[in-house]
Amino acid sequence: MGTTRSTEDRPSGKPRPQRTFSPASYDRRVQIAAAQARVTLDKRLHIKTPQWIIDLANEEPRTSS
Repeated sequence: MGTTRSTEDRPSGKPRPQRTFSPASYDRRVQIAAAQARVTLDKRLHIKTPQWIIDLANEEPRTSS
């Protein structure tokens, strides 16, 4: 783990596509998606969701520039 692989290591032999987002924005998108899932699950289970999770679920993902 943590090693860089060359294109020869990929089954297709093609280079990996470049990311169009920063790691921080990707992490935030994952957090927002997880919060949205939590809100949905809590509604189905009739559990009160903490306000900070609701606030996070309602955030718009930031776009990277």
